[in-house]
Amino acid sequence: MYKRVLLLGDSQTQRGAAPQGWVNLIADKYCRRLDITNRGLSGYNTRWYLERICDIVPAVPAYHYDLGVLWLGNNDTVGEGCVQHVPQREYSRNLTLIVSKLVDCIGIQPSNLLILTPTCVDEVMLDKVFPNSGRTNERMREYADLTLDVARDRKCEHADLYSLFSKHTGKGLFTDGLHLNTEGNGLVAQVVDNFLSHRIEGTLPLPDWKDLS
Repeated sequence: MYKRVLLLGDSQTQRGAAPQGWVNLIADKYCRRLDITNRGLSGYNTRWYLERICDIVPAVPAYHYDLGVLWLGNNDTVGEGCVQHVPQREYSRNLTLIVSKLVDCIGIQPSNLLILTPTCVDEVMLDKVFPNSGRTNERMREYADLTLDVARDRKCEHADLYSLFSKHTGKGLFTDGLHLNTEGNGLVAQVVDNFLSHRIEGTLPLPDWKDLS
């Protein structure tokens, strides 16, 4: 009756459940239409996510998932000396294997899986909060392009958040140069809303109370 949506990601997804977070905004809008599961894991890169994918999404899931949103890569992009760093070739391989798990094992159709790229960052703000993280917009762009390559190869839906956020940098989208503020969360919510709105029926699964009399 209610379509089920699986959200997979790092802190951008975990924090999205906070008030005014993008996950919260989506859950509020579709509370009468969708069941949403949040599997955002703060600090995770694609290597750690892949290593634990069978715990995150069991081979025989408790529920069938109709739709999915995958947003990783924000931590893989740190500098080579940081523990979270994942080289670009491995990143592409990890992301491909995670997508394969969702499509081939869980049964989410590629057209019903939205893959989001890493965003750009505010380098000045980021360096004050996370000095020596190695994240630069040049590096974020490279990983965003790899993300798009994987999505296109697997024929999944995709959104280039790097380009989208780059067009709005003057508005202030981050709390610390990386994580999203209210405006940043609003942008992501719009992207995900557009994806979901084309994949659910217009009527409510259960009638409005006014129609019960």
